[in-house]
Amino acid sequence: MLNNNLTTYTKKEHKLPLAEIHPAAKKIIEKLVDHGFEAYLVGGAVRDLLLGLHPKDFDIATDATPEEIKHIFKNKCRIIGRRFRLAHIYMGNAIYEVATFRGSDPGDRVIKKGQIIRDNVFGSIDQDAIRRDFSCNALYLDLLEENILDFAEGVKDLKSGELRLIGNPNKRFVEDPVRMLRAIRFNAKLGLEITDELKQHIISNRHHLHKVPAARLFDETVKLFHCGHMEIAFATLRELKMLELLFPNAAKHIDKNPVWHEFLTTAFRNTDTRLKHGLSVTPVFLTACVLWLEFLPLYDQLCIKGKNPHDALHEAAGKVMADQRQVLMIPKAIQNGVRQMWMLQLRFKKMYGKGVYGTLHHPRFRAGYDFLLLRAQVEKEFEAQAEFWTNIQSMSPEAVKSLIFGKKVKRKKLDHKL
Repeated sequence: MLNNNLTTYTKKEHKLPLAEIHPAAKKIIEKLVDHGFEAYLVGGAVRDLLLGLHPKDFDIATDATPEEIKHIFKNKCRIIGRRFRLAHIYMGNAIYEVATFRGSDPGDRVIKKGQIIRDNVFGSIDQDAIRRDFSCNALYLDLLEENILDFAEGVKDLKSGELRLIGNPNKRFVEDPVRMLRAIRFNAKLGLEITDELKQHIISNRHHLHKVPAARLFDETVKLFHCGHMEIAFATLRELKMLELLFPNAAKHIDKNPVWHEFLTTAFRNTDTRLKHGLSVTPVFLTACVLWLEFLPLYDQLCIKGKNPHDALHEAAGKVMADQRQVLMIPKAIQNGVRQMWMLQLRFKKMYGKGVYGTLHHPRFRAGYDFLLLRAQVEKEFEAQAEFWTNIQSMSPEAVKSLIFGKKVKRKKLDHKL
């Protein structure tokens, strides 16, 4: 039975550009309906279309159980998740997430200290709606009737530009602390205002982030990094005292030295610009930028104590990764990429001899070079290095050879400093 607060918006009222919805998503919904189930486009795609944005992900909600979805789509479907069981349907090169309506009755739900550890209680569409995080995500598009079903006044909140949490913040943020990071991401990406009252609730509940598994927390951090508006999100993380929960040691160094705030702001702005222009990004780059704040002082201390630069670099990097592991579980592949970017900063100092060729052809050269440019933007002492490695990329092989071998210059011994 539907909630009394349900508001239905017809196609004439909502005027959504339905042609932007991927045909595969429509096909999945039609197939579920043909088998006698309810199925709707839900959440972010509906929200973004209402805001005039162009969604890339099309999530679907249905009353079919994961097993029933699997039975319909056979080998195109895979059931995933333990905390929340979902169906992933593979169509072409894309994956479509199909979730069964969540229910409000007790059942296969495990709650520990207020946090939902496992939840596979299924229910009706109106129960599903009130279980969602924000009102703007409790919107369901009926593709057959072309109506929007709004259970939590999400359309109204979108029009007023407000991000409103569904339910009691002190309960909802404990159930799933990641909702606080999602609030910051939606605020930055969609321009939806976090009210002063909601900000206070986030500050009061932010310590619950410690309860989130480190791997999941890193995934949410990457979503923030690559939301396209991380410069804004960074300012909000600082305002709400959330950065110290994600990167505690980096946060301490920002407070001690204003140059690091400028460094990270510039890094985030550059990544936002790349995303705006459709260029590729990798979590390696911004992870390297944030962890650099802790790494560099450790590296310098080890060199002063007599470690050679290469050993000091690896030891300092290992310490940083071990410290960070207590909060965010950074995958090994990303850790290795970060180490290589930092190692390149050492190699960039050597601008003569055959080692230059090895640096130019290093698999992480581009990321390391972008990191050097970032450093040069903030600290003038790296401008000469940045200019050298910029110019050499466009030179002919003969010109490169002449530059690094041709002229005899006095080679001073490289100091340890990065």
